[in-house]
Amino acid sequence: MQALLLIPGDGGQFHFGESGLDDSSDLLHSDTLFSALANIYEYALGGAERLIELVGSERLSFSSGFYALLKKNSDKPPLLFVPKPVVTWSVTDDRKRYKNLKYFSLGVLAEFFKHFDAHKLTSDLDLASLPTIGNEFVYVKGELDGAPGDFVNRSFRRFTTSPKVKVHTTPDDLDRLYYETTVQFHSCSVAGARYEGAYCVLFDADRLSTEERQEFLAAVRLLADEGVGGQRSSGKGQFRAVREVQIDIPSTENAAAYLGLSALSPADCDEFRALERYELFVRGGGSLGWRGEGEKHRKQARFVREGAIMRRHVSGRIVDLSPDTEPNSIKRNGRNFAIPI
Repeated sequence: MQALLLIPGDGGQFHFGESGLDDSSDLLHSDTLFSALANIYEYALGGAERLIELVGSERLSFSSGFYALLKKNSDKPPLLFVPKPVVTWSVTDDRKRYKNLKYFSLGVLAEFFKHFDAHKLTSDLDLASLPTIGNEFVYVKGELDGAPGDFVNRSFRRFTTSPKVKVHTTPDDLDRLYYETTVQFHSCSVAGARYEGAYCVLFDADRLSTEERQEFLAAVRLLADEGVGGQRSSGKGQFRAVREVQIDIPSTENAAAYLGLSALSPADCDEFRALERYELFVRGGGSLGWRGEGEKHRKQARFVREGAIMRRHVSGRIVDLSPDTEPNSIKRNGRNFAIPI
C-alpha cells in the first residue's frame, strides 16, 4: 500500500489539540492532516476546493498519521504501528498490561487476524507474551534488531508538558500561567543501532490523474516546512523530510469486518449501524473571533476514533463545522479509511 513517511527532526515537537492546550492528541488525526493540506491548496495550489472535491468524491483517501520506527542509515522498511483494535480480549491475566498497550505492529496485526472471532468480536491473542516498546507498542520478535528486552524501557516518543505565560493584550487583561502538552520525538540507541520515530500516512490515490497526484504530493512536501498542528509559530509541527514508501499491509481472505484507520463521521444512520465496536471523541469547537465572541465559535461534532471495528466498509462524510455567521468556512474530514480483517 502507498504510504508517506513524515519524519521530524530529533527532538521535534507537535501539538494536536484534543481538549485544550494542556492536552494533545497522540496521533496525527486524518481530519487535522486534511485541514493542514487544505490550507496549502488554498494559497499555493489553486484553492482548497480542489482538495475537498478529491476527498469528497473518494478519489483520494488517506489514513491518520500513525507511528513508525525507522532504523537510521538502513534500507530496512519502517516498522509501522496501527491502533489496537477495539475488541474484547479473552486473555486477561494482566488487565493493566492489556490496557496500556495501544499500538500493534503489522506483524502483531497479522497474528491478530488469526485469532480474531468476527462473530463474537473477540480475540484470544496472548499480547502479554509479545515484546513491547515503552509498554505501549507491541511487536513480533524479529521485526526489530536486538533482543526484545532491550526495548522495554525505551521509546521514540514522549509527552512533554511545559509552563507558559499568556501575556495580556489589553489593559484589562491579566497575565496568565498555563501549561502546554506536546508530543516529542527523539532517537534512541538499542543494541548498537540508532532508531528514530516518524508519522506514517497510508493513502489511496489510484483514481487521481497524474497532475492531481503530483499536486497532492507537492502539498505534502510543502507541509514539511509549513507544519501541522498548533504552535507552529514557535517551531512546532515541522518535519525534516517527507518520503514516499510502500507498506505491506497484512491481508485476509473472506473478510468479515473492517478496521478503521482514520477519524470517521458516518454519513447516515445506516453507516452508523455498521459500526460494531468503537470509541467517540469530540472534534471542533474554539473561537474564530476576537476575545471569544460566541457567534464565531466553531461547531462541534463527535467522530469515531481510529481502531473501530465495522461490519462493512462505510464511506463517511466531510462535516461542516462553520459558525452560523461564516457558512462553509470550516470543513472536517470524516471520510473513512479502513482495511479488511
